[in-house]
Amino acid sequence: MASIRQSRPRRRSWPLVAALLLGSCTQTVVYANELVDPRYGRTWFTRFPATVGGTTGFIVGLPIDIVAIPVTGAYYQAQPKETRDLMSVFLFPSFVLWKAGTLFGAPFDLVEWVAWRSWQDERELTQEERDVIERTWDAKEYSEYPVTPVYPRPATDPDGG
Repeated sequence: MASIRQSRPRRRSWPLVAALLLGSCTQTVVYANELVDPRYGRTWFTRFPATVGGTTGFIVGLPIDIVAIPVTGAYYQAQPKETRDLMSVFLFPSFVLWKAGTLFGAPFDLVEWVAWRSWQDERELTQEERDVIERTWDAKEYSEYPVTPVYPRPATDPDGG
């Protein structure tokens, strides 16, 4: 007597695996930016493939932007007028493919890190670079998150009230 196997639908878990491997979107975008920026210590060995991949991704995304105009247009109209941003809404597919294409440089970054960067001492900041960083932080306005100072303590009423 032959056994009858019940066929189960295959679960597609690759989106979950991809999400776990990539982490958050912000981390991915920051890493993609670091792959093409020479200030982060990457050499041309990493920056060139990342730049080519990002440029290719953006160009491939342009036709998708055009096809997606009905969806992005409806989303744009649904946003409050104060927060609408034309470029970020209509070029969103190109932006995603640009950052995804930039990740083409990640294997090159790994090779470069193993062969070169991991062996180098961390560079010390000069006093001028420290001053620029401090001025940048001082110039930022933190009005979005109000802070109540806790030191020095506010004067208390001598009557205990």
